[in-house]
Amino acid sequence: MVSQVALSLVLMVGAGLFLRSLVNLNNVDTGFNKEDVLRLEVDSSSAGYKAEEPRALAVDQQIEERVSALPNVKAASFSAFTFNEGTWDSGVALPGMKNKEVDINHNVVGTGYLATMQIPLLAGRNFSSSDTKTSQQVVIISEHTAKTLFPRENPIGRHYNLGQDNKSEDEVTVIGVVKDVKFDNLAEEPVNLDYMPYTQRPWGFGDFEVRYTGDFAPVAAAVQQTIHSIDHNLPITRVTTLDEQVARSFTNQRLVAQLSAFFGLLAVFLSGIGIYGVMSYVVTRRTNEIGIRMALGAGCSNMLWIVLHEILILVSIGVVTGLPITLAGDRLISNMLFRLKPTDPATLIGATVLLLIVAATAGYLPARRASLVDPMVALRYE
Repeated sequence: MVSQVALSLVLMVGAGLFLRSLVNLNNVDTGFNKEDVLRLEVDSSSAGYKAEEPRALAVDQQIEERVSALPNVKAASFSAFTFNEGTWDSGVALPGMKNKEVDINHNVVGTGYLATMQIPLLAGRNFSSSDTKTSQQVVIISEHTAKTLFPRENPIGRHYNLGQDNKSEDEVTVIGVVKDVKFDNLAEEPVNLDYMPYTQRPWGFGDFEVRYTGDFAPVAAAVQQTIHSIDHNLPITRVTTLDEQVARSFTNQRLVAQLSAFFGLLAVFLSGIGIYGVMSYVVTRRTNEIGIRMALGAGCSNMLWIVLHEILILVSIGVVTGLPITLAGDRLISNMLFRLKPTDPATLIGATVLLLIVAATAGYLPARRASLVDPMVALRYE
């Protein structure tokens, strides 16, 4: 019994840590609203479009306009990347500061990208139709980028270069600051990120996001039909939701949590069966003793407590034995936990309480049977 309880404690604490870590991942603030967003891929290069061609830009804008006008569609936009899809990054430099080069992740997006993803604009303005190939090159940066490049000044209207050569054609002007978002994974710290309009930085799309209301299936069908009505040769793949895409980013953590929970509960179940079997045997072997005690005046409650008391002592020994093993083992999985310490008190207390409840429940039936024994029958029992 002691060994079973000790092993069960180790497995239950591990399962509790993985489950709580999974909950923490699921509750992470991504910086964007992942709910009710359709996401698909449109491979324009396969249909013969080149990113630098004016007709490619015209088709992209037409797709955005027509899809945005569909019923139950709030906003739609192309983007080079969405969450957990890699990145295009490069060093950027502030004019006049050759030694200050900062690595920034770039995303090329449509005018409606911020509205589609519901990324809050904290300062400045969004992209507009006036941001064209021939106009001033503009960029929107994240909060973290603003603090990195311009820690003590207003970033709106400031400039930096995409590279360290400080060429005028590589200079961009900051027109807005948006909230930080999770870009590669949910566990990452805030990263440097900026957004460029595809009207100025041609990109062979790519991702297409649609914020919708109502049911997913009819909206997805309507969006694909609209895209093919513009050009039926455009291949559409990977139709899913942004919520599912985010969920897939921690599939491994979910699998580990599910398996650990299964084996933890299995260990507790087997411990419960073991406790019940052992105590049933003990009660049977002590039938004569129980009869004598009751004949001498012991009440039902006294016999119930005598048996449960022994169970709780054995379980307590098992818990005390298992705690050092649990703490030593949990240190090995510390790098697999998210925003949780392997010595988390709530998890340790929860697992211990659950084991005590299971043990008390498993031992109650034999204890109850002992308390109801007829003294005369027990005294004659062999």
